[in-house]
Amino acid sequence: MESSEPDFKRLVFIIIDGAPYEIFKALIENGDLPNIKKYVVDRGSLNKGVSAFPSTTGPAFIPFFMGLYPGTANIPGIRWLSKSNFQLPHRFKRPGICSYMGLDGLRFEADLPPNSPTLFNFFSPVSNIYNLLARGCPPAKNLTRWIKPFLYTYAHFSHRWRFVNRIAIRQLHKAAEAGDQFITCLFPAVDTFSHLTEIQSPQVLQTYREIDAAVGKLVDILQKANTLEETLILVTSDHGMSDTHTHIDIPQHLDDGGWRCLHYPKVWRQDTVSASMVSGNGMTHLYFKNSSVKKGWGERAPFEKLYRMGVIGSLIELEGLGFVAGQSETGDIIVQSRTGQGKISCHSLGTDHGNPQNVANSIECADALRFSYEFAGTDPLGYGVLYKNLSSREALRETYDSSYPDGIVQLWQIFNSERTGDLILSAESGYDLRARYEIPKHHATHGALIAEHMHIPLATNYPMAEQCIRSVDVFPTVLRLCGHNVAGHRIDGRVVK
Repeated sequence: MESSEPDFKRLVFIIIDGAPYEIFKALIENGDLPNIKKYVVDRGSLNKGVSAFPSTTGPAFIPFFMGLYPGTANIPGIRWLSKSNFQLPHRFKRPGICSYMGLDGLRFEADLPPNSPTLFNFFSPVSNIYNLLARGCPPAKNLTRWIKPFLYTYAHFSHRWRFVNRIAIRQLHKAAEAGDQFITCLFPAVDTFSHLTEIQSPQVLQTYREIDAAVGKLVDILQKANTLEETLILVTSDHGMSDTHTHIDIPQHLDDGGWRCLHYPKVWRQDTVSASMVSGNGMTHLYFKNSSVKKGWGERAPFEKLYRMGVIGSLIELEGLGFVAGQSETGDIIVQSRTGQGKISCHSLGTDHGNPQNVANSIECADALRFSYEFAGTDPLGYGVLYKNLSSREALRETYDSSYPDGIVQLWQIFNSERTGDLILSAESGYDLRARYEIPKHHATHGALIAEHMHIPLATNYPMAEQCIRSVDVFPTVLRLCGHNVAGHRIDGRVVK
């Protein structure tokens, strides 16, 4: 896996959970993050990256650490339902329903593709701090493995997330002093304080400054060890966020429409015919039971069937709902808003364009895939352009600065998961899709396909000239810079320069 003369021998990977690109950039420009600016951005670059859909902790970590989209990894959300496996009563086996916000969080790594490497597999020694995707990290080097559940529970009820961050800072510096070759550190407090208050509240801004001070001390440690020049430092986020003023009660709406809805925490409801699995509160998967199936809920219902059932028409009338997306009988992805409908289609070069079976069941050969997009009425994704035969990279560039960045590819990838809903809902800015059972009440939201949630900062002490970068590109890029390659491993990302 080694190549000669790597640019860097060590990697420090810092994730500020919930840091939107625009806020991070403004803090850099205003002098609020002097250490990150001096030792990371000024030595390298600050790029506007594009996260993965859904833009939420957990699924959005997979691109960074494995180079895979959530759809490829079959983890399409922080909550999901497998229609083929779902049954009630639950008995004593996993019933095909999951929430990584609860005990199923302990199963996150087990749900990942079994033969795909993570960043931890390429370095030694390594350290992991708070990051839930720690496969490949020796248990003894997963430094917060045992205390994290207690710390997060304590902070959830006491709101003392700054205390949680301080422990991360201490562990980060200890790992740097120990000379670990790869250190990844997640700082959760920006995300949690944003949910509790708003995305630029005094608590949130102070948290940014404390992380910046921690980076300053990290640099001091590396300088004293004469290892700063050989250390690649990456400061990024898994997703952005937006302030929330209105909560939409999707389960209640389905109940009122006659589609009795199963949802968290009411996962024991009987005689349900629909399910809502929300992620970050800005997006949700909707599943509908096939009444003719005795076990499980059947296969994914095509968009056309749900349209005839009246589900689509009922949903798109909801204020604050950006769009409803589903998979057509032809395999295309249909995107529906109140005033228009779009269609995403994909084919592999050299195959029958009209046969979705000829398209690999994920983005495994991204350079060979071609995407097209057309719409009728008002474009629900706001592009206003008919696209034909775009490569994955061209589709990213064309939509990079739009309201739905990378929406064509991101909607395609998420429907490659067997666990993805019959429908996906994405909220508009200022709205979320959960009105009950969110304790404490959220004042900020992520998870949607909108730019505020999808655009993330990528600050590195290595200059990256390429402007359009996905989070899924980070995995192969940092490995190349550190003298490794992923030849022979199936990934969705590509090396950027």
